[in-house]
Amino acid sequence: MPALAGARNMPKPPASPTACSRGRPSRLPSPRPDRPCFESDSMSDAASPRPWLQDRRVAHLLSFWRAARPAVDRLPARAAMDPVRLGPDILPYLALVEVTHGGTRFRFRLVGSKLIEHAALDLSGSYIDDLNPNTDYAEYINGLYRLGRDARLPVYSETRYRADSGRVGLTRRLLCPLADDGLAVDRFVAVQVFETDDRIGDAPTYTYAARFLPGIAKALADAD
Repeated sequence: MPALAGARNMPKPPASPTACSRGRPSRLPSPRPDRPCFESDSMSDAASPRPWLQDRRVAHLLSFWRAARPAVDRLPARAAMDPVRLGPDILPYLALVEVTHGGTRFRFRLVGSKLIEHAALDLSGSYIDDLNPNTDYAEYINGLYRLGRDARLPVYSETRYRADSGRVGLTRRLLCPLADDGLAVDRFVAVQVFETDDRIGDAPTYTYAARFLPGIAKALADAD
């Protein structure tokens, strides 16, 4: 995969306070009882029968990944996921993530410019569990990748979060597993898009979310 659009180095922001969350999906970490929970507005998209189809970029990557499989029970190889064929609209929101340490850690290999902008730093080369001072959030994200690794299916998730500024955002993710041998997951191609409330102050960053509330988290079978 060539360098994704607009990659650049940016300074790392200060650590944000930690928080727990309610209603975590199954197979993801439980909240810690000694941390204050964040109450968010209702996540209306979670009530949609297929919220992963509501954003065209998320829906496009899912369709592309399914078509790239050599067989229903085989995963696409890295070479099958040509970013040029995915199109320019999705490139700034893409990341290529490596599975390392025997499948227990996940490292950003290449990162699109919009992800860099929202994180306020270039994530390339960083491990997910090293990026987040909010350890609950880091473990939640790692749990999504573990779910995709074990299920060998794309994983869709939503997170509503609030920055210390008070601004609220919703991020949608789709994590699609890849395997050069068709079986053992060795990478993910991921898309992450953002919706923010422009009526409220400064935008939060998704990596350093001060408080967050997971919505749906689901491994997507072909029938979904």
